[in-house]
Amino acid sequence: MDGSSVNDERPGKKLGPHVEKRLNATFVKKAPPGRHTDGGGLYLQVDVSGARRWILRVVVHGKRRDFGLGSANVISLADARDKSFEMRRLIAAGGNPKVRKREEEGRATTFAELAKQVHHRKFKDNKNNGKHIAQWINTLETYAFPTIGDLAVEDVNQDDIERVIDPIWTTKPETARRVLQRIKTVFDHACGRGLRTRGNPTTGMRGLMRKQDDQVKHFTAIEFMQIERLFHALKDSKDVGALALLFTLFTASRSGPVRAAVWSEIDPGLETWTIPAAKMKTKKEFIVPLSMPARDVLLRAKERRTSASDLIFPSPSKPKNMISENTMRKLLQTIFEGATVHGLRSTFRTWVTEIIRVDQDVAELCLAHAVGGKVERAYNRPELIDQRLMMLEKWGLWATGDLAPFSNGTDVDAYIRGKWMDPD
Repeated sequence: MDGSSVNDERPGKKLGPHVEKRLNATFVKKAPPGRHTDGGGLYLQVDVSGARRWILRVVVHGKRRDFGLGSANVISLADARDKSFEMRRLIAAGGNPKVRKREEEGRATTFAELAKQVHHRKFKDNKNNGKHIAQWINTLETYAFPTIGDLAVEDVNQDDIERVIDPIWTTKPETARRVLQRIKTVFDHACGRGLRTRGNPTTGMRGLMRKQDDQVKHFTAIEFMQIERLFHALKDSKDVGALALLFTLFTASRSGPVRAAVWSEIDPGLETWTIPAAKMKTKKEFIVPLSMPARDVLLRAKERRTSASDLIFPSPSKPKNMISENTMRKLLQTIFEGATVHGLRSTFRTWVTEIIRVDQDVAELCLAHAVGGKVERAYNRPELIDQRLMMLEKWGLWATGDLAPFSNGTDVDAYIRGKWMDPD
């Protein structure tokens, strides 16, 4: 008996290419759930759901890897064989099929598709500042998608991006800069994932564009010499918006945490307000020492408290909801046209610089701004809370119109302790 006869009768796998087991087009359409081999490492994977896809199993650098070649409903058996052959040849030449696959994905993914993926990934755990989250993708939909939205990520070049931002570069300079930055973020992601082989097309574009003449616009703030007008206009009001606006003023806080504040964040003695990390822009818990004017606002708010909500400043029409961000703004603008609620923080900061002139780091901590080093890391320590309380008490005096201590040589700290802290 010759060698071939011995091999044919040997138990186990037959030698050779197993031609009789290769798939055919009819079987591909009707194959039951499971993994079916076509030979050469090519498999048809059929899920219980009926979904079917091509998989190539190969050895790369001594390790077995599986690479998806696409849906069997889109890619024919012949095309799957061609793809598997090309990939095996690439591996034999020492190439990396993962890189090749990413390049192909880059050619198959449009800018719009990737931008939406980046937007979701960037903000998926961020529940604060919903306006900014929506604005991020909205600006791309408005300005970028009509021009480059349908282009493959791999194919977009610098000329394409210039066509997006050039029309608004000088007419809407701030918007143009934001659009360019967000496009850059999308392509940073594309480069990081290997979806582009030519680098980020936005690189160096700022330097190539013509000069923009706009100036940075700040939140419109009230002059600190006029701030007592706000207090006197609202001091007798029982309106929830007025109380929230005064509380924002006296605590130098952002409007978001104020609108979302609940009674459980206020200590029983009304001495501190502990803002949870989730409500802070810095994502760190922050303790606000409450000055006497701020406590007075809370006492007035407490008179309105009902069992319907734990919110300190609930919506009058829907007590389980916080007041809208427009409530305080509209009220403020009936007193100071064009002023913004956020601008109150700028008013406070300017007042510290012009009137207090010292303790600039403490002022930054009152605003929950980072100041660096040990001071920043310790801003919730008792001694710094005491310093912030004294500054906010001084601010309370100024904002309520009690200006005498600031102009007649009085020791303002002693005045505050005698008036509020040491009643005896």
